[in-house]
Amino acid sequence: MEVSIRRLRAEDIEQVKEIEREAFAPLFMGNSLKRDLNNRYARYLVACQPEIENSESFASSAEALQEEVGAPSDASLWGRMVGGVKGIFAREPEVDTGPENIAGYVGLWFQGNEAHITEIAVREKLRGNGIGELLLIGSVRVAIEQGSTVLTLEARVSNFIAQRLYEKYGFQEAGIRKNYYSDNREDAVIMTTSPIHTPGYQERFNSLQEAFLNRWGEINIEI
Repeated sequence: MEVSIRRLRAEDIEQVKEIEREAFAPLFMGNSLKRDLNNRYARYLVACQPEIENSESFASSAEALQEEVGAPSDASLWGRMVGGVKGIFAREPEVDTGPENIAGYVGLWFQGNEAHITEIAVREKLRGNGIGELLLIGSVRVAIEQGSTVLTLEARVSNFIAQRLYEKYGFQEAGIRKNYYSDNREDAVIMTTSPIHTPGYQERFNSLQEAFLNRWGEINIEI
């Protein structure tokens, strides 16, 4: 799997918006990513793949884990900060952004001792290749680097696949946001980790990274 994780750059923004529209329509709001590039309270990571002619070689296998993604419920700053995890809907018309070398992205906001995953998305045709999990690993590394105590996120209550992935990385249900998603009034489950700097969590995280490496062959993350 030739995918690496790095920080968002200005030249990535159009591709990220394309992925965001694909993943979050009709709740797509259009993030002000250019403004957030230099926001010290935010961090966006992108998953990059080599520019190859046949990106279908990255197509997901039927047995692989299918990462889904959810969406923020409104356009306010708080809506973006607590925006969430994940349902796939119809795709809006695309603009020509050149080669599709951005496979997915994740956004984080920092508030106090908390790192909040606002949104995480992978191109639909590339799901099932561990890219969503790699973005999650990058998110945990960023939170540790920033000195955050815990990570939090929201997921649709019906999105059991996403919840299982988050539970794998130590997220546990902490509450419910009623009628959170404006498209169908679905509730959101609030999920949070235990303290990520404890020896117990660090041991678990290191073990998960090793398992990911054994399955997918590499972990290339620059945060």
